[in-house]
Amino acid sequence: MNDAVSRCAACGVELAPGMLACPACRKLVHSARLAALAADGAAAERDGRFTDALTHWREALGLLPPGSTQHRVVGETIQRLSLALEKAGNTPKSQGGRAKAVAGLGAVALVAWNLKYFLLSLLGKAKLLLSGLASLPTLLSMFAWIALDRSRGLSFALGLVASIYVHEMGHVAALRLYGIQATAPMFVPGLGALVRMRQYPIDAREDARVGLAGPVWGCAAAAVALAAGLVLKEPTMLAVASVGATINVFNLVPVWQLDGARGFRALDTRQRGIVLTIAALAALLSGDVMGWVVCAAGSLRLKRDLPAEGDPRAFRTFAGLLVALSAIAWAAGKAAPPG
Repeated sequence: MNDAVSRCAACGVELAPGMLACPACRKLVHSARLAALAADGAAAERDGRFTDALTHWREALGLLPPGSTQHRVVGETIQRLSLALEKAGNTPKSQGGRAKAVAGLGAVALVAWNLKYFLLSLLGKAKLLLSGLASLPTLLSMFAWIALDRSRGLSFALGLVASIYVHEMGHVAALRLYGIQATAPMFVPGLGALVRMRQYPIDAREDARVGLAGPVWGCAAAAVALAAGLVLKEPTMLAVASVGATINVFNLVPVWQLDGARGFRALDTRQRGIVLTIAALAALLSGDVMGWVVCAAGSLRLKRDLPAEGDPRAFRTFAGLLVALSAIAWAAGKAAPPG
Protein backbone atom coordinates (compact mmCIF):
# COMPACT_ATOMS: atom_id res chain seq x y z
CA MET A 1 0.00 0.00 0.00
CA ASN A 2 1.32 3.47 -0.76
CA ASP A 3 2.38 5.97 1.92
CA ALA A 4 -0.79 8.05 1.48
CA VAL A 5 -2.91 5.38 3.09
CA SER A 6 -0.37 3.61 5.31
CA ARG A 7 -1.64 5.63 8.25
CA CYS A 8 -5.12 6.91 9.00
CA ALA A 9 -5.41 10.56 7.99
CA ALA A 10 -7.69 11.24 10.95
CA CYS A 11 -6.00 9.51 13.91
CA GLY A 12 -2.62 8.34 12.61
CA VAL A 13 -3.17 4.64 13.33
CA GLU A 14 -1.16 2.29 11.08
CA LEU A 15 -3.27 0.54 8.47
CA ALA A 16 -2.66 -2.98 7.23
CA PRO A 17 -2.55 -3.46 3.43
CA GLY A 18 -6.02 -3.73 1.96
CA MET A 19 -7.82 -2.07 4.86
CA LEU A 20 -10.80 0.03 3.77
CA ALA A 21 -11.62 1.63 7.13
CA CYS A 22 -9.50 2.64 10.11
CA PRO A 23 -9.91 0.08 12.95
CA ALA A 24 -9.64 2.84 15.55
CA CYS A 25 -11.75 5.77 14.34
CA ARG A 26 -13.63 3.95 11.49
CA LYS A 27 -12.77 6.69 8.97
CA LEU A 28 -12.85 5.43 5.40
CA VAL A 29 -9.33 5.01 4.05
CA HIS A 30 -10.21 6.14 0.52
CA SER A 31 -12.61 8.93 1.49
CA ALA A 32 -11.11 11.46 -0.96
CA ARG A 33 -11.28 9.04 -3.87
CA LEU A 34 -14.82 8.04 -2.91
CA ALA A 35 -15.95 11.68 -2.93
CA ALA A 36 -14.48 12.16 -6.41
CA LEU A 37 -16.11 8.98 -7.70
CA ALA A 38 -19.47 9.98 -6.25
CA ALA A 39 -19.26 13.38 -7.95
CA ASP A 40 -18.25 11.83 -11.29
CA GLY A 41 -21.00 9.22 -11.01
CA ALA A 42 -23.66 11.84 -10.29
CA ALA A 43 -22.47 14.01 -13.19
CA ALA A 44 -22.54 11.05 -15.60
CA GLU A 45 -26.06 10.15 -14.48
CA ARG A 46 -27.29 13.70 -15.06
CA ASP A 47 -25.90 13.53 -18.61
CA GLY A 48 -27.63 10.20 -19.25
CA ARG A 49 -24.27 8.38 -19.47
CA PHE A 50 -25.39 5.43 -17.37
CA THR A 51 -22.50 3.13 -18.32
CA ASP A 52 -19.98 5.76 -17.19
CA ALA A 53 -21.97 6.32 -14.00
CA LEU A 54 -21.98 2.59 -13.28
CA THR A 55 -18.22 2.42 -13.87
CA HIS A 56 -17.61 5.14 -11.25
CA TRP A 57 -19.99 3.68 -8.68
CA ARG A 58 -18.62 0.14 -9.08
CA GLU A 59 -15.12 1.40 -8.38
CA ALA A 60 -16.50 3.14 -5.31
CA LEU A 61 -18.15 -0.08 -4.15
CA GLY A 62 -14.78 -1.83 -4.18
CA LEU A 63 -13.35 0.83 -1.85
CA LEU A 64 -16.06 0.43 0.80
CA PRO A 65 -16.09 -2.16 3.61
CA PRO A 66 -18.62 -4.93 2.86
CA GLY A 67 -21.55 -4.80 5.27
CA SER A 68 -21.20 -1.08 5.87
CA THR A 69 -24.07 1.34 5.35
CA GLN A 70 -22.12 3.08 2.58
CA HIS A 71 -21.56 -0.23 0.81
CA ARG A 72 -25.28 -0.98 0.91
CA VAL A 73 -26.25 2.49 -0.34
CA VAL A 74 -23.79 2.36 -3.25
CA GLY A 75 -25.01 -1.14 -4.10
CA GLU A 76 -28.57 0.17 -4.27
CA THR A 77 -27.39 3.05 -6.48
CA ILE A 78 -25.78 0.57 -8.87
CA GLN A 79 -28.99 -1.47 -9.03
CA ARG A 80 -31.01 1.66 -9.79
CA LEU A 81 -28.62 2.83 -12.51
CA SER A 82 -28.48 -0.64 -14.04
CA LEU A 83 -32.26 -0.64 -14.40
CA ALA A 84 -32.19 2.92 -15.74
CA LEU A 85 -29.67 1.83 -18.36
CA GLU A 86 -32.01 -0.88 -19.62
CA LYS A 87 -35.07 1.39 -19.58
CA ALA A 88 -33.16 4.02 -21.57
CA GLY A 89 -32.49 1.43 -24.27
CA ASN A 90 -28.71 1.74 -23.79
CA THR A 91 -28.71 4.98 -25.84
CA PRO A 92 -27.42 8.47 -25.02
CA LYS A 93 -29.89 10.81 -23.35
CA SER A 94 -29.66 13.33 -26.19
CA GLN A 95 -30.84 10.87 -28.82
CA GLY A 96 -34.51 11.06 -27.82
CA GLY A 97 -34.96 14.71 -28.79
CA ARG A 98 -33.23 14.23 -32.12
CA ALA A 99 -35.26 11.14 -32.92
CA LYS A 100 -38.51 13.05 -32.28
CA ALA A 101 -37.39 15.87 -34.54
CA VAL A 102 -36.50 13.49 -37.33
CA ALA A 103 -39.81 11.65 -36.87
CA GLY A 104 -41.55 14.84 -37.84
CA LEU A 105 -39.93 14.68 -41.28
CA GLY A 106 -41.87 11.57 -42.15
CA ALA A 107 -41.64 7.80 -42.12
CA VAL A 108 -38.82 7.63 -44.68
CA ALA A 109 -36.60 9.96 -42.68
CA LEU A 110 -37.39 8.06 -39.48
CA VAL A 111 -36.42 4.75 -41.08
CA ALA A 112 -33.20 6.31 -42.36
CA TRP A 113 -32.48 7.66 -38.88
CA ASN A 114 -33.07 4.28 -37.25
CA LEU A 115 -30.95 2.60 -39.92
CA LYS A 116 -28.15 5.00 -39.09
CA TYR A 117 -28.16 3.94 -35.44
CA PHE A 118 -28.47 0.28 -36.42
CA LEU A 119 -25.36 0.63 -38.60
CA LEU A 120 -23.56 2.54 -35.86
CA SER A 121 -24.46 -0.27 -33.47
CA LEU A 122 -23.01 -2.83 -35.87
CA LEU A 123 -19.89 -0.70 -36.25
CA GLY A 124 -19.56 -0.52 -32.48
CA LYS A 125 -19.80 -4.30 -32.21
CA ALA A 126 -17.22 -4.72 -34.98
CA LYS A 127 -14.84 -2.37 -33.16
CA LEU A 128 -15.36 -4.32 -29.95
CA LEU A 129 -14.57 -7.62 -31.69
CA LEU A 130 -11.37 -6.14 -33.11
CA SER A 131 -10.38 -4.63 -29.77
CA GLY A 132 -10.20 -8.05 -28.17
CA LEU A 133 -7.63 -9.12 -30.75
CA ALA A 134 -5.32 -6.36 -29.53
CA SER A 135 -4.66 -8.46 -26.41
CA LEU A 136 -1.49 -10.54 -26.84
CA PRO A 137 -2.57 -13.27 -24.37
CA THR A 138 -5.83 -13.65 -26.29
CA LEU A 139 -4.04 -14.01 -29.63
CA LEU A 140 -1.44 -16.43 -28.27
CA SER A 141 -4.08 -18.63 -26.63
CA MET A 142 -6.12 -18.63 -29.86
CA PHE A 143 -3.06 -19.70 -31.87
CA ALA A 144 -2.33 -22.40 -29.28
CA TRP A 145 -5.85 -23.80 -29.73
CA ILE A 146 -5.51 -23.81 -33.53
CA ALA A 147 -2.08 -25.43 -33.36
CA LEU A 148 -3.21 -28.20 -30.99
CA ASP A 149 -6.67 -28.90 -32.44
CA ARG A 150 -6.31 -29.71 -36.13
CA SER A 151 -8.23 -32.99 -36.12
CA ARG A 152 -10.84 -31.65 -38.56
CA GLY A 153 -8.55 -29.42 -40.55
CA LEU A 154 -7.23 -25.88 -40.27
CA SER A 155 -10.35 -24.23 -41.71
CA PHE A 156 -12.61 -25.86 -39.14
CA ALA A 157 -10.24 -24.96 -36.28
CA LEU A 158 -10.17 -21.33 -37.40
CA GLY A 159 -13.94 -21.19 -37.72
CA LEU A 160 -14.55 -22.79 -34.33
CA VAL A 161 -12.08 -20.51 -32.56
CA ALA A 162 -13.71 -17.50 -34.21
CA SER A 163 -17.15 -18.71 -33.07
CA ILE A 164 -15.99 -19.17 -29.48
CA TYR A 165 -14.25 -15.78 -29.57
CA VAL A 166 -17.47 -14.06 -30.63
CA HIS A 167 -19.32 -15.84 -27.78
CA GLU A 168 -16.81 -14.58 -25.22
CA MET A 169 -16.84 -11.06 -26.62
CA GLY A 170 -20.59 -11.08 -26.06
CA HIS A 171 -19.83 -11.35 -22.36
CA VAL A 172 -17.26 -8.56 -22.64
CA ALA A 173 -19.79 -6.31 -24.40
CA ALA A 174 -22.37 -6.82 -21.65
CA LEU A 175 -19.79 -6.35 -18.91
CA ARG A 176 -18.61 -3.07 -20.42
CA LEU A 177 -22.19 -1.90 -20.88
CA TYR A 178 -22.81 -2.33 -17.14
CA GLY A 179 -19.49 -0.70 -16.23
CA ILE A 180 -17.88 -3.96 -15.04
CA GLN A 181 -14.14 -4.35 -15.58
CA ALA A 182 -13.01 -7.60 -17.21
CA THR A 183 -10.13 -9.08 -19.18
CA ALA A 184 -10.14 -10.00 -22.87
CA PRO A 185 -10.97 -13.68 -23.57
CA MET A 186 -8.40 -16.34 -22.76
CA PHE A 187 -8.57 -19.67 -24.61
CA VAL A 188 -7.92 -23.06 -23.03
CA PRO A 189 -7.06 -25.37 -25.96
CA GLY A 190 -9.61 -28.13 -26.41
CA LEU A 191 -11.83 -26.93 -23.56
CA GLY A 192 -13.11 -23.44 -24.32
CA ALA A 193 -12.40 -19.87 -23.29
CA LEU A 194 -13.09 -17.56 -20.38
CA VAL A 195 -13.30 -13.92 -19.41
CA ARG A 196 -12.08 -12.98 -15.96
CA MET A 197 -14.10 -10.29 -14.20
CA ARG A 198 -12.40 -7.77 -11.93
CA GLN A 199 -15.81 -6.75 -10.59
CA TYR A 200 -19.10 -8.62 -10.39
CA PRO A 201 -22.77 -8.09 -11.31
CA ILE A 202 -24.79 -6.52 -8.54
CA ASP A 203 -27.77 -8.91 -8.67
CA ALA A 204 -29.27 -11.95 -10.43
CA ARG A 205 -30.88 -9.81 -13.13
CA GLU A 206 -27.61 -8.19 -14.14
CA ASP A 207 -25.77 -11.50 -13.87
CA ALA A 208 -28.30 -13.07 -16.25
CA ARG A 209 -27.76 -10.26 -18.78
CA VAL A 210 -24.01 -10.84 -18.73
CA GLY A 211 -24.30 -14.64 -18.72
CA LEU A 212 -26.76 -14.91 -21.60
CA ALA A 213 -24.98 -12.30 -23.73
CA GLY A 214 -22.35 -14.90 -24.62
CA PRO A 215 -24.81 -17.40 -26.12
CA VAL A 216 -26.66 -14.53 -27.87
CA TRP A 217 -23.50 -13.47 -29.67
CA GLY A 218 -22.52 -17.11 -30.15
CA CYS A 219 -25.91 -17.78 -31.74
CA ALA A 220 -25.29 -14.90 -34.16
CA ALA A 221 -21.89 -16.36 -35.06
CA ALA A 222 -23.43 -19.79 -35.67
CA ALA A 223 -26.15 -18.23 -37.83
CA VAL A 224 -23.54 -16.42 -39.94
CA ALA A 225 -21.59 -19.67 -40.37
CA LEU A 226 -24.81 -21.47 -41.37
CA ALA A 227 -25.70 -18.79 -43.93
CA ALA A 228 -22.20 -18.89 -45.39
CA GLY A 229 -22.28 -22.68 -45.54
CA LEU A 230 -25.64 -22.72 -47.32
CA VAL A 231 -24.78 -19.97 -49.81
CA LEU A 232 -21.28 -21.21 -50.59
CA LYS A 233 -22.17 -24.89 -50.18
CA GLU A 234 -19.19 -25.15 -47.88
CA PRO A 235 -19.26 -28.24 -45.58
CA THR A 236 -16.67 -26.78 -43.20
CA MET A 237 -18.84 -23.74 -42.46
CA LEU A 238 -21.84 -25.99 -41.91
CA ALA A 239 -19.78 -28.01 -39.45
CA VAL A 240 -18.71 -24.84 -37.65
CA ALA A 241 -22.36 -23.76 -37.43
CA SER A 242 -23.46 -27.14 -36.08
CA VAL A 243 -20.69 -27.47 -33.49
CA GLY A 244 -20.93 -23.80 -32.54
CA ALA A 245 -24.68 -24.10 -31.94
CA THR A 246 -24.20 -27.25 -29.85
CA ILE A 247 -21.46 -25.59 -27.76
CA ASN A 248 -23.74 -22.65 -27.05
CA VAL A 249 -26.60 -24.95 -26.03
CA PHE A 250 -24.14 -26.72 -23.73
CA ASN A 251 -23.35 -23.35 -22.17
CA LEU A 252 -27.07 -23.00 -21.38
CA VAL A 253 -26.98 -26.06 -19.10
CA PRO A 254 -27.93 -24.55 -15.69
CA VAL A 255 -25.09 -25.95 -13.60
CA TRP A 256 -21.88 -24.69 -12.00
CA GLN A 257 -20.61 -21.44 -13.55
CA LEU A 258 -22.03 -22.05 -17.03
CA ASP A 259 -24.01 -19.26 -18.67
CA GLY A 260 -27.24 -21.20 -18.24
CA ALA A 261 -26.84 -21.25 -14.45
CA ARG A 262 -26.54 -17.48 -14.42
CA GLY A 263 -29.62 -17.07 -16.59
CA PHE A 264 -31.60 -19.71 -14.67
CA ARG A 265 -31.12 -17.91 -11.33
CA ALA A 266 -33.16 -14.97 -12.63
CA LEU A 267 -36.18 -17.15 -13.50
CA ASP A 268 -39.11 -18.10 -11.26
CA THR A 269 -40.54 -21.62 -11.11
CA ARG A 270 -43.08 -21.06 -13.90
CA GLN A 271 -40.48 -19.55 -16.23
CA ARG A 272 -38.07 -22.36 -15.49
CA GLY A 273 -40.71 -24.97 -16.25
CA ILE A 274 -41.50 -23.37 -19.63
CA VAL A 275 -37.81 -23.09 -20.52
CA LEU A 276 -37.23 -26.76 -19.71
CA THR A 277 -40.27 -27.77 -21.75
CA ILE A 278 -38.91 -25.78 -24.70
CA ALA A 279 -35.50 -27.44 -24.23
CA ALA A 280 -37.12 -30.89 -24.36
CA LEU A 281 -39.21 -30.06 -27.44
CA ALA A 282 -36.20 -28.52 -29.20
CA ALA A 283 -34.13 -31.60 -28.47
CA LEU A 284 -36.92 -33.88 -29.68
CA LEU A 285 -37.38 -32.00 -32.95
CA SER A 286 -33.73 -31.23 -33.71
CA GLY A 287 -32.12 -34.41 -32.44
CA ASP A 288 -29.55 -32.36 -30.48
CA VAL A 289 -28.92 -34.25 -27.24
CA MET A 290 -27.75 -31.08 -25.46
CA GLY A 291 -31.36 -29.97 -25.13
CA TRP A 292 -32.03 -33.04 -23.01
CA VAL A 293 -29.00 -32.20 -20.86
CA VAL A 294 -30.40 -28.71 -20.26
CA CYS A 295 -33.77 -30.24 -19.36
CA ALA A 296 -32.28 -32.83 -16.97
CA ALA A 297 -29.98 -30.42 -15.18
CA GLY A 298 -32.68 -27.76 -14.93
CA SER A 299 -35.16 -30.22 -13.45
CA LEU A 300 -32.81 -30.73 -10.51
CA ARG A 301 -32.75 -26.98 -9.90
CA LEU A 302 -36.39 -26.22 -10.61
CA LYS A 303 -37.10 -24.83 -7.14
CA ARG A 304 -33.60 -23.96 -5.94
CA ASP A 305 -32.27 -20.40 -5.49
CA LEU A 306 -35.53 -18.84 -6.65
CA PRO A 307 -35.61 -15.04 -7.07
CA ALA A 308 -38.25 -12.87 -5.44
CA GLU A 309 -39.61 -12.16 -8.91
CA GLY A 310 -38.88 -13.73 -12.29
CA ASP A 311 -37.09 -11.68 -14.95
CA PRO A 312 -39.16 -11.56 -18.19
CA ARG A 313 -36.23 -10.47 -20.34
CA ALA A 314 -33.99 -13.32 -19.15
CA PHE A 315 -36.88 -15.73 -19.73
CA ARG A 316 -37.43 -14.55 -23.32
CA THR A 317 -33.70 -14.64 -24.07
CA PHE A 318 -33.19 -18.12 -22.60
CA ALA A 319 -36.20 -19.58 -24.41
CA GLY A 320 -35.34 -17.86 -27.69
CA LEU A 321 -31.77 -19.13 -27.57
CA LEU A 322 -32.89 -22.73 -27.12
CA VAL A 323 -35.16 -22.49 -30.15
CA ALA A 324 -32.71 -20.61 -32.38
CA LEU A 325 -29.64 -22.69 -31.54
CA SER A 326 -31.49 -25.98 -31.95
CA ALA A 327 -32.83 -24.79 -35.32
CA ILE A 328 -29.32 -23.85 -36.47
CA ALA A 329 -27.90 -27.21 -35.42
CA TRP A 330 -30.74 -29.03 -37.19
CA ALA A 331 -30.43 -26.96 -40.40
CA ALA A 332 -26.64 -27.38 -40.50
CA GLY A 333 -26.99 -31.13 -40.02
CA LYS A 334 -29.61 -31.39 -42.76
CA ALA A 335 -27.54 -29.40 -45.23
CA ALA A 336 -24.27 -31.20 -44.52
CA PRO A 337 -23.19 -33.77 -47.14
CA PRO A 338 -23.51 -37.42 -46.10
CA GLY A 339 -20.52 -39.02 -44.49
